[in-house]
Formats: sequence, C-alpha cells, structure tokens
Amino acid sequence: MYRLVNQFADGGDFMWVILFVAMLSLTFILERTYFVVFKSSINTKTFIAELEKLIQNRNIERAIALCNTTNAALAQVLREILKYHSGSGRDMQVAADAKTLEVIPKLEKRTSYLDMLAQIATLLGLLGTISGLMTAFDAVAVANPEDSARLLSEGISIAMLTTMFGLTVAVPTLAAAAWLKDKTRKIVNDIDEYSVKITNLITQMKG
Repeated sequence: MYRLVNQFADGGDFMWVILFVAMLSLTFILERTYFVVFKSSINTKTFIAELEKLIQNRNIERAIALCNTTNAALAQVLREILKYHSGSGRDMQVAADAKTLEVIPKLEKRTSYLDMLAQIATLLGLLGTISGLMTAFDAVAVANPEDSARLLSEGISIAMLTTMFGLTVAVPTLAAAAWLKDKTRKIVNDIDEYSVKITNLITQMKG
C-alpha cells in the first residue's frame, strides 16, 4: 500500500487528473448498473408466463396491474400494449413502438460516456509519460555524465507510472461499458420479441 502511495506521488499532477477520471467513471458505472441491471431488468420467463396466463384468462386488468408492479422496461412496453387491447393489432404495435422509443434512450443514457472516459484516461496517461520523459531528459542534460544513466532510467521509470495508471483505469472502464451494453441489448431484444408475441396473443384471443 505504501509503495502504491509513493508511486502515485511520483507520477505527478497527471495522476490526480486520471484519479478524477477514475472516480467519474466509477460514478457512471454504479449509476448505470443500478438503473439497467436492478431497476430496468426483470425475470423475463417468470413475468411473461404469468402475464400470458392472465391474458389467456381474459383478465386484462390484472395483467395491467402486474405490469404496474415493476419499473422494468419490458413491463412498461407491454403495459402500453395491454392498454390498447381493445384496438387492432396495428394500434397495439404503434403503442409498443412509441413506448420503446421512450425507454431505450433511458437505458442507453450515459453508457457511451464510459468509452470516452476510458480513452481520456489512456491519453492522459500517455501525456503524463511524455511530460515525464521531457523532464527526465532536461535533468540529464544538466547532470554530471556519471549520473546521466541513473537519472535517465529513474526518470523513465517515473514517467511510465502515468501510462500504467491510465491503463489501470481504462481497462475496467471499457469492460464495464461492454457489460452494460450487453445487458441493455438483452433488454431491448426482450422488448422486441415479447411485444410482438403479446400483441399476437391478444389478437388471437380476440379472434
């Protein structure tokens, strides 16, 4: 731990900027994880099985009430379909499409920031390294010849710390972004699949 603190201090001012990027990334990751994974997701199989059973029993009001028990994106879209159950299949699909256009931006919101922050962390690390190398070369230029090799190696070692720290921030940030995008994609796919299936089921029940 003491070594890490010393390395952070040796890295210079760029380490603090990268640390700020790391904290910002962590904030977005936690917020997006809560919204996408915990608030907008649902046990799809269990929910759909119960919903289909209610629809087959022609208990639309209870089906709507079931959708109201959760804030999951899929439930919000299916609730709109159920509200238009007395209309045509076209009416239900239009309602589903309109709600989908509303919920998807909320799912994808701020996730793209993580890719940007990962790139910023990497570039800041490289910038810090370049700055550190310039400082090291300046020190070598005015040093005694016998000390030049030692000063240069020490300067390069310190300069590389910012690149290491930048990559340490960037890699998990990119991994989190990919994971969140995968979770979002699954929710969107479920919406596309089950909005069609529920619309068809209601249409069949009416026939």
